[in-house]
Amino acid sequence: MAEQHFPYGVYSIHVRPLELQGARWDAEYEIRQLNHAVQVWTTVGGDAGYGSETEAIDAARQQAVADIEHGAGIPKPRTFP
Repeated sequence: MAEQHFPYGVYSIHVRPLELQGARWDAEYEIRQLNHAVQVWTTVGGDAGYGSETEAIDAARQQAVADIEHGAGIPKPRTFP
């Protein structure tokens, strides 16, 4: 399966599956805003991976949403004294 894109507010979540040995899957995701990465590619799945490509993609999308909601990788607004 090719890279997939999921819009989330002003962000775009890009997810691509990674095939492991033994019919297991990981996936990696990147969070972008206006085609600029605000969080670089991050892998989910670990040593055991997921049982299906779809499951891995969904897990990566959910983790990216959680990262956005908690501000991970998102630049903080500048404050001035």
